[in-house]
Amino acid sequence: MANKFQVLLITFFVGCFQLFGQDLLIFINGYRGPKHNSELPDNQLNLKDPSGYWYHLDDTIINRFTSTTAVYFDAHHPLSTSTHRTTLRVAKSYLFSRFCWLRKDSRWVLNKEINANGFQERVENGRLAALELKKYLLTHPTNQLHFVCHSMGYAYMLGMIDVLAEENSFGKALILSPEGANTQGRDWSLFEEVWQYGARADDPKANPIFWQDGIAPQQPIVGIDQLPPSTTGGRVYIPESYPRNKLGFIKSHHLAYYQWFDLIQPSDFGYFKQ
Repeated sequence: MANKFQVLLITFFVGCFQLFGQDLLIFINGYRGPKHNSELPDNQLNLKDPSGYWYHLDDTIINRFTSTTAVYFDAHHPLSTSTHRTTLRVAKSYLFSRFCWLRKDSRWVLNKEINANGFQERVENGRLAALELKKYLLTHPTNQLHFVCHSMGYAYMLGMIDVLAEENSFGKALILSPEGANTQGRDWSLFEEVWQYGARADDPKANPIFWQDGIAPQQPIVGIDQLPPSTTGGRVYIPESYPRNKLGFIKSHHLAYYQWFDLIQPSDFGYFKQ
């Protein structure tokens, strides 16, 4: 009888853990390329990466967590919402960057001028996505929400935060090569950790423009340099040991070349786990 009672007790607690012990990893992708340029997001929740955007980097991140479910949102928006604004400006920026082997200051080469209206369009769609996520959460009790966003997904994530902050607990914000990073920020004290990953730019130790991220010229997200004491985080750059032939206007941004992410060890600044 005692053994049977113990089995029932263990089963009960396991069931409770499965019901209430899950965290949620929210992956938010960015621009999916010129072929899809005119498409707008549907703001629907997906249980799998719908387009292969993450190149298995999502698996790397998911493996750092236990008792976690992953969901996906597509934050692809037209190029007109970015700091580039037009394809012609992308082409000009790329061409000019090819001649900047020594120059580190990107003032006249990379397109960094804030596109407030385009950024806000992505924020608004993120808010709509958060309403869809709230429906999911009604039937999937969750402890904490963790965000992983790339490129255009940063603005989208901010919109989701606006809707979800009042009723949910946030864990980690992993922000990969954000587009328009200096346009807006949020109250990062809502998170336990906030990490911005990407190419090093606009400081004395920056890489030459030739090796910088030209798709989403990197600048600090608003507030990352003044994180509250309760929040761990900061900017994490591509390691100096990473092969230079895997850097460049496109390569320093694209997730297909994000293998350097795996080089961050438990003792390194920027390493995270659940």
